[in-house]
Amino acid sequence: MIDILSPNGEVVGTITREEAERDNHTTENVLIFVFNSLGKVWAQLRPKDKNHYPGRWDISACGSILSGETREQAAKRETKEETGLEPELHYIETFLNVFPGDNGEERRRLSHLFVGVSDEQPKENQEVDEFKIWASDDLRADIQNNPEQYIPSFLIEFDKALEGYKKLGA
Repeated sequence: MIDILSPNGEVVGTITREEAERDNHTTENVLIFVFNSLGKVWAQLRPKDKNHYPGRWDISACGSILSGETREQAAKRETKEETGLEPELHYIETFLNVFPGDNGEERRRLSHLFVGVSDEQPKENQEVDEFKIWASDDLRADIQNNPEQYIPSFLIEFDKALEGYKKLGA
């Protein structure tokens, strides 16, 4: 069960994730970028059987906040589920993330962005087909040259995460 939000970001109800997706409600999610100590960042390849953006590159980890869960709890849970890692996560910012859905519809998420640092390698699992580590400039260039290979909101999210990572002085 996840919370649905009003245009002002207030919780107005709790429904299943499937209902929220079907009816295109605004919901909350967490976005996690995992960097290594050299400043390289991990990206994940979404499985081809995912409902949204199958077979595209995505950020290190992301997912919905469950009803009653804090953004910090959700970020830790999603990072562990999708990467197998448990780095210390640093909250960067919250923003309204508006992006095109699979069918061209507008999707809206109140996104809570986190950055973690780990020199461990993420592990593929049922939610992730592959991980790849990138130097920031190389990743940005690849997104710009091959946007169809990435989720539509990747570059906006990445730029915010990179700025936050640099401010951490990690």
